[in-house]
Amino acid sequence: MFMKKLAFGVVALAIATVYGSMAFATDNPLHGKIIALDAGHGGGDTGATNVVNGITVTEADLNGDVVAALATKLTVRNAAVVIADRLSSRKDRVDDVLAKCAALDLNGDGTADGRKCDVLVSVHHNSASDPAHDGTLAIYNEKKDKPLAEKLLAALTPLTGRGEGLENGGYGMTVYGNLVSVITEAYYITNDCEAELYLYATGQLAGTSQSCQDSGYAIENRVDHEAQLQVDGLSNYFGSQTGGKGGRPR
Repeated sequence: MFMKKLAFGVVALAIATVYGSMAFATDNPLHGKIIALDAGHGGGDTGATNVVNGITVTEADLNGDVVAALATKLTVRNAAVVIADRLSSRKDRVDDVLAKCAALDLNGDGTADGRKCDVLVSVHHNSASDPAHDGTLAIYNEKKDKPLAEKLLAALTPLTGRGEGLENGGYGMTVYGNLVSVITEAYYITNDCEAELYLYATGQLAGTSQSCQDSGYAIENRVDHEAQLQVDGLSNYFGSQTGGKGGRPR
């Protein structure tokens, strides 16, 4: 009798595990999506810079750290992630991810699936001459890019509490490869508090100034927080497509 109960329990657990996995795939809009990421600048191009307490903060480093954190979070959500090499030409970066997406073997049959990237997100952080200025912006080019830009802007704006809207411009990563693509400018790295929070999160700064706390900045790992909000925005975007179900686009 004990063996029968044990066998039944194992079967029940297996069924529950299978159904749990199926439910996760169904309820997780990121499941099975191919997401291309680009860390803006790099390869000798620092992007925007700021100096806090004698430490130079570069946009390129920040972009790379956010992309690394974002890639980890997306992979946990069962998305396939490719990251653009930091090539000098933006077109070359797009060509790079197009080739990487097509080469993925998500079926596990030993052959490339030849699929296209579902979206491309190029991560940047803005600059201004005013060290106190902050805000969140998303940039898109084509009409098909706008829904993704809207979702990412809405998700990221709580970082600064100041949405600067959508910018429609025919430049950056958004004009190549016929991909749904967006550039995010989550906040201004030239903002001294943002730079402090970045250094604080990476362990290069012992703490943050009282003035930043008084200005409403939460003492937090800004890189991790932004990466999570990027995930939320992507999930909201895919959830608004094809009824919110995971897997391949229909």
